[in-house]
Amino acid sequence: MEITKNKLTRIKKKVLSVYPKAKCLMKGGKYYIWDGADNYIVNEYMIPTQSKPEMAWYFFHEILKTSKNIQRTHPDRMCLDAFEKKFKRISNRNRKK
Repeated sequence: MEITKNKLTRIKKKVLSVYPKAKCLMKGGKYYIWDGADNYIVNEYMIPTQSKPEMAWYFFHEILKTSKNIQRTHPDRMCLDAFEKKFKRISNRNRKK
C-alpha cells in the first residue's frame, strides 16, 4: 500500500488533533506511534509495529477511527433516560410538520 505525501499529512493532522504529543518512534528496526503519554492505544488494540513510518501513522489513524466508532455506538453508552429524551425531541420535531 502506497501512501502519498498529501494523504500522510492529512492523517498526521487528524491524529495530532486527538493526541497532540504523538510521535513516530522506532523499536527494533520497526516503527510505531507513541501517543504522548502511556501508549494506551497501542497496547489496548495491539497495533503491530510497521516497517515504514507512513504505515505506522496509517494504522494508528485507522485504529482511532475504529475506537471512536465503538465508543459512539456502544450500547452501555446509551442509558434509558437519554434515549427517552432523544425520542421525545424527535417526536416533537415530527409533530411540528
